[in-house]
Amino acid sequence: MLANKIRNVIDFFDTRGLDLLFLACVTSLLLIGLIMVASSTVDFAATKFSNPLFFFKKHFIFIILGLVVLSIVARIRVKFYYDYGQYFLILAIILSLLVHVPGLGKTVNGATRWIDLGFFTLQISEISRLFFFLWLSGYITRNDFDKNYLKIFIFLSILMLVIVFQRDFGSMILLFIAFIIFSFLSNLRITNLIKILSISVLPIFLLVFLYPYRVQRLLAFIDPWSDPQGSGYQIIASQIALSSGGLFGQGLGSSTQKLFYLPEQYNDFILAIIGEELGFIFLVILLTLYFLLFSRIFIFYKKTSQISEFSSNIILSIVLLMFIQTMIHILVNIGLFPTKGMGLPFISYGGTNLLLMFTYIGILIRIQIENKQTFSQAVMKNQK
Repeated sequence: MLANKIRNVIDFFDTRGLDLLFLACVTSLLLIGLIMVASSTVDFAATKFSNPLFFFKKHFIFIILGLVVLSIVARIRVKFYYDYGQYFLILAIILSLLVHVPGLGKTVNGATRWIDLGFFTLQISEISRLFFFLWLSGYITRNDFDKNYLKIFIFLSILMLVIVFQRDFGSMILLFIAFIIFSFLSNLRITNLIKILSISVLPIFLLVFLYPYRVQRLLAFIDPWSDPQGSGYQIIASQIALSSGGLFGQGLGSSTQKLFYLPEQYNDFILAIIGEELGFIFLVILLTLYFLLFSRIFIFYKKTSQISEFSSNIILSIVLLMFIQTMIHILVNIGLFPTKGMGLPFISYGGTNLLLMFTYIGILIRIQIENKQTFSQAVMKNQK
């Protein structure tokens, strides 16, 4: 009885073509992000830029730009991605190589991941992930996945290799995990999936253990107190922030770890600041919002799979990229995953990732619109 009532309430939000519960979750996360970016950066921005609202203003501008991007993307027919899928793959590789062009690529802390546009730096690996899956979604719609899995894996490996040369190991891992789960859910034969995993084990092992700083991060993940002032510092500071928040938090704006103790407190470790200031109960509310968001997208994926294989492939790609990024951020912040530079979707400061999230939402809205149109046309046809 209770289950039926809950189902009826949830179905209510899905009756007008656009999923209002899904949009409400996105809006809530964006508002939380805007507030927490302001809270986590006010002291840092005042010291570095003599403007306590420096990061808040930039984040707000990116949200406005994101809404513009969303409105544009939501008007692009899904068929466009299907027809020009091969160009997205080529663009993913070319753009990833452009970061190494002198005067165009930007290097920060030894990593060359960005293209400097003057007013804005674009992190290319973020875009490359989406472009790869747009191509993959169309390719396996046209072709048998099992017969072409090695060809697909070769293209994936090329893109992963290019991303590794940007020293963006985290993006490479996210791309690889998303591909493996996508392949499994797309019914790639288990034997073929095992072959891909077997081929990948040694290269990934070498990419970790041939680079001392990655080994240090791994050791710090296992025992952060072995190097509390070095590679284990961020993990320890994050855990201190979360533990000091208690049930109800220290109060909005009252974090101590953001006061030049916890690096990247507005990006890679914003969850720790949220826990410190707003407490465990608010973290549960936040995780519930993400759960509702991802569950609604996954339900949307299951419904769309009955209408369009290509569209359902895109939805699956988007939900996996968002979900895995969210999980990595959470696990890093609570000390259950090695430190990776990965923001919390819709909340962390970072222009490229925020604009990418709006792109994801724009694509999902477009698919919802086209699904509604398909359904309406079918109803009208039956009435005739």
